[in-house]
Amino acid sequence: MQGLVMERLQNSLEDEGKKKIIYLGDGNGDFCPSLKLKESDYLMPRMNFALSDLVSKNSNDIKANVHDWMDGEELENVLLHIINKANNIGKENNIVGPKIISNDCKLGTVSIDAHKIFPEAIAVPL
Repeated sequence: MQGLVMERLQNSLEDEGKKKIIYLGDGNGDFCPSLKLKESDYLMPRMNFALSDLVSKNSNDIKANVHDWMDGEELENVLLHIINKANNIGKENNIVGPKIISNDCKLGTVSIDAHKIFPEAIAVPL
């Protein structure tokens, strides 16, 4: 499923003239989209997690530039390095900086404080 999402994202970026994707992942479900990445893209698997192991075992199938990360600090450093590198290449070629698009394929939950009191509703005449 995520592989199809990746293909749609790539198609829309090509239509806009964008060329690079930075994909972060850690689980088995992130491997299929990783296979869809191109040579100009970046794959950032979290070290010591399933995706990192799959990438190591199937490195010949991965076309993207791979940059592992272990914790939040390292993730920040590696990600900023990649973005700065892309910006510098763009400046050399007179290309405007990258547009950052986040596409989170995972459904998450949002916690709500059960004891928080909501403001009183205001009656609106019809």
